[in-house]
Amino acid sequence: MNKFRIGGMSICAGTFILAGLFLWGMAAGEPWRFWAIAVPVIIFFSAALGIAFSIGRLMASTQVEDAVTPQIDDTPASSTDK
Repeated sequence: MNKFRIGGMSICAGTFILAGLFLWGMAAGEPWRFWAIAVPVIIFFSAALGIAFSIGRLMASTQVEDAVTPQIDDTPASSTDK
């Protein structure tokens, strides 16, 4: 089995375990129910802030060269056909 499949299987197992912990936390009672909802919200909110920071840092650090405007010649084109 290659590393790609092992990585995929470990991700699937991790999501299965986390789903089980979430369901257990929801069914366990009041102190665990709060954390079963709060922890995923905190993780996803932190990830969204990290992505937004990364995009902002990329936009702030990108060097943009001045755009060169083409020169338009206002003289009419001379016709070579006579």
